[in-house]
Parts: sequence; structure tokens; C-alpha cells
Amino acid sequence: MLKCLKYMSPVGKKAVLFASLWLGLFHIICMLPMIMIIHVLSQMLNAYKAGTTVDTSIVVYLIVGLVLIAVMFLTYKKMYRMKYINAAKENNSLRMGVADKFRRLPESFLSTHDLSDLTSTVMDDLGTIEGVLANQLTEMIGGAFGIGVTLIFMYFINVKMALALTLVVPFVILSMSLSDTVSGRTHMKNRIARVAISDTIQEYLENIRVLKISGNIGTYQKGIFKKISRLIPGLVLFEFLAGMCVSMAFNLLRMGIGVVAVYGVGLLVKGEISVEVYLVFVLMAVWIYEPLSYTCEYLGAVIASKVAATRIENIMEYPEQAGSSAASFDGYDICFRNVSFSYATKESGAKKNVLNSVNFTAGQGEYTALVGLSGSGKSTICRLAARLWDYEKGLITVGGTDIKTVHPERLFELFSIVFQDVTLFNDTIYNNILVGNKNATREEVLKAAEDAQCMPFIDKLPDGIDTMIGENGHTLSGGERQRLSIARAFLKNAPIVLLDESTASVDPETETKLQAAIEKLTRGRTVLMIAHRLRSVVNCDRIVVLDKGEVVGNGTHETLMKDCDIYRKLYELQCEDKEEDEQNTN
Repeated sequence: MLKCLKYMSPVGKKAVLFASLWLGLFHIICMLPMIMIIHVLSQMLNAYKAGTTVDTSIVVYLIVGLVLIAVMFLTYKKMYRMKYINAAKENNSLRMGVADKFRRLPESFLSTHDLSDLTSTVMDDLGTIEGVLANQLTEMIGGAFGIGVTLIFMYFINVKMALALTLVVPFVILSMSLSDTVSGRTHMKNRIARVAISDTIQEYLENIRVLKISGNIGTYQKGIFKKISRLIPGLVLFEFLAGMCVSMAFNLLRMGIGVVAVYGVGLLVKGEISVEVYLVFVLMAVWIYEPLSYTCEYLGAVIASKVAATRIENIMEYPEQAGSSAASFDGYDICFRNVSFSYATKESGAKKNVLNSVNFTAGQGEYTALVGLSGSGKSTICRLAARLWDYEKGLITVGGTDIKTVHPERLFELFSIVFQDVTLFNDTIYNNILVGNKNATREEVLKAAEDAQCMPFIDKLPDGIDTMIGENGHTLSGGERQRLSIARAFLKNAPIVLLDESTASVDPETETKLQAAIEKLTRGRTVLMIAHRLRSVVNCDRIVVLDKGEVVGNGTHETLMKDCDIYRKLYELQCEDKEEDEQNTN
């Protein structure tokens, strides 16, 4: 539970502490009416034995009772506001803190974690923490404070009865601590299984069209059903183990009341205590054990919060990408010097080697194309250049500055990225283009859309540039989505462009429009281009040929055709495929 406090703000920690103290004070004040009732009963009993009447006016007790009720109300109101309102605010702060942490993490972290797992952490785990902060943590601290003060007071009344009162408390605490030991691991396994089910369901929803077409949707659903069925025994086992410990603690508390009552009768018979003292301790036994009963009830949530806090800690403690925000650059050359890189696979966590001693320079104002078979490392090089990932060995510089010394957000200011996989938001076209530069005016957004050849299809939409495009732009065609990505790049107006050849899978008319937009975008900039069609890189200033993570060719088209066997074979093969396609078409 202490992990819940680790990432709280100072204001949040102070709110939890004061809410707990107010709750403890409320518990202590609630004890006073019982003491007053016992005092009145004692007076009545003594008056009965003496054959006299009670001379204290009932009005005095009524006034005191009303004052106590008012104080209890004000105390509880103060505690309630601090407990729930501040817990909600702190939970929002924690959630935004985790979201901001994602912003500072390398893409390598995100690529090794399932989206459903991270979403579950932000929403479910932090929701669990909110419940603990609002209820369990405050109740436990406040209860401990109230019990502690009450027990100290009871020891001043009678030591023997106070010892009897606290006899079962250590055993109750031991039973509750065993609950975490016994059922905590089971809960962690159940949490992992839930995340796996969420990931499977998300995959099912994302690919439901493919599953329908292939006729495998029934088989996939059976797989989901099996995963859910395997989770049920784990849930039952957790409830059994946790419930066993909680039940033991409850029964010990009930036994404690009996111990106080029976032991007190023995002392009462011997004349060591009065009837008034006996009644006080019997009622206090019920009173003191009540907060402990609440703790037992909250035990499951406390264990869940421990698991949730561990998952949040794994995110918050992950090393961030650091660097200077005031870095300067002498031009915009991109230089790779003996760069090697490997990454951990999501499934096994084993390292997979991707790049080996890569050397080349993408000159300022030049086109540099990266070519090679799938898996040769082209996309990895682009990600390393923009510091989406951090390289392991060697050196990467932009304008002569080591990119590891530059804060990622400062480095991103230099890059416009146009890849085939376009990510759009469920928003208007205008706001999707505005992502390129949040400070741009409407006129600048319209100009970027025009430069990117977007206006021909935007003008046909019912609300023009203010049309909602649905989740990831599903109402638009592939070519239209790619043009919006290019419009973002125009709006950003960065000196370096990372370009995945985005015309590889579109029709000829769209390809012509996209190519015109790209040529205008990249004019005079440093361009690092992933090329799939080698015919499109013939006129590039530099072509870097990759094979199995190594540079096997570096030069112009003419030079590589002479000196690089892999490039020549790839180029000739693509030319043959084109000739066959043209013959088949004719």
C-alpha cells in the first residue's frame, strides 16, 4: 500500500494524512457518548442501590449530546471532503502523471508492451488506487490512530482489562498479513490473465472483418472462451484464500469480545473492578474491534492495490530519454558511425540483433534512400535517427551533435515523418492537420492542405475541412489519409524529412498527386527515404543498400549498379516484374 503513496503529490499525501487524522478524531469523539451513557447508567444504578434519585438534570445531558452530535457531524464532513474530493483529484493527477511518463519513454518500451496492458494500467489499476486512497488507506490510518488513542486511555483505567482488550489484536494482524502472502501471488496471476483476455478481445475486434471473411471467427471465439474459462478457477482460488484469512480475523475479533466479557466478569466477582469499568471495557471492545473489522473487509482491495501499484511502479521507474532542450545544430546532416542496435522481442524478451556497424551520411539538402529486403533494418534506421529508439553502440549525430545529448522533444522539432501507416484521430480534418503545428493559423492549415493535394477531396465533403473523419480516418481512402499526413509535414515545416515511400500501394492517379506533394515538401530539405520501388530512387543523391542489418552498398544508382551485386539484382528483378505486369495488362 505504501507504493500507492510513492507517486502522490505532496498535496495528495497531506490530504490523505489529514483525512485520516480527522477520521481518527471522529472515532474518538464517537466514543464519548458511550462513556456518557455508561456514566448515567452508573449514577442510576448507584441511586437505585442507595434508594435516592438522580439529581442531575436531563437537560444537561441533552445539551452535551447535541453538542457531541454537532461536533461529530462537522468532523465527519471535514473528513469526507478531504477523503473523497482530494482522492478524486489525486487520482486524476496520478493518471496524468502516468500518461506524461509515456510521453518521455522511448518507443522501445511501447513496442514491448501490449496496448491493452498499458490501457488497463492507466484506467483499471489507477482506478483501484483511487478506491484505496479514498477508502481503505484513510480508514486504516484513521482507525489505527483512533484505536491507539483509545487503548492508551483504557490502560489508564485498568491495565488488566486493557491487556485482555488487546490480547487478540496481534493475532488478527498476523492473520491479515498472511492473507497477502497466501493470496497475493494468485491475484497477480489473475491480473496477468485478465490483461491477456483484454488483449485477445481487442485483437478480435480489430480483425473481426478478416475473421469473418476467412471463416475462422468461430474458432477464434472458442479460443477467447477457453481463456475466460481458465481464469475462473484462479478467481475462485483467490476468493477462497483471501476469504479464509479474513474469516479467521473476523472470528478472532468476536472471540476478543468474549475474552473481555468473561475475564471482566472474573475481575468483577473478585471486586477488582466496578460495574462501570466493566461496562466501559465491554463497550470499548465492540468499539475498538469495529475499525479492525473494516480493515478485514478491505483486505482484498488492499492486495489488489499492491498489484496495481507494482504495475504502475514498473512504468514510472522505467528509464526515460534525457537530453538538453537547448541543444544547437551546425546544419542538418544525419551521420551514422558504427551504429549497432538490437531489441527485445515482446514474446520472449530475448534480444534480436537488427543493425551491425552501420555507417553512412545523409547530407543536408540531399535525398538519401534506404533500400533492401524486408527486415534489413531500413525502418529501424529511421527510428534511431529521430531517437524514437536509442542506439546501443556507435554514434548518431544531427548537425554534428550526438542525438543522445538532445532532449527527444527538441530533436522532434527537426523532423517531419511521413510513413505508410498513417495515424489519424477521431476528429475533424482541420484538427488532424493541426497536429503538425498546434500554433498554426487557419490560413496556414488551409495552405498546407492545398500544398499536400488535399483540397480536391476536402471540397467534396459535407463540412469541408471541418468534417469528422471517424476513428483513424476510416471514412477516407488510403491515398486521402496519406495526403493528410503530408499536410501535417507541410505545416510543421521541419528541416529533415523521414519518408517511407507512401505511394507503393495506391492507384496511378493518386500516386501522381502524392508524388507531386512529396516533391514540394522535400525540396531543399534533408531527406532520409525508405524505398520499396527502386525505380523511384534512381535520381537520389545517395542510396544506402542494407542486407541483414549491414550496409553492403553506398553510392549513386550508377555506382551501385556496377559495384553492388545485391542492389543490381533487386533492381533488375523489379524491372522484370514491371515488364511482365505491362505485358499481362496489354
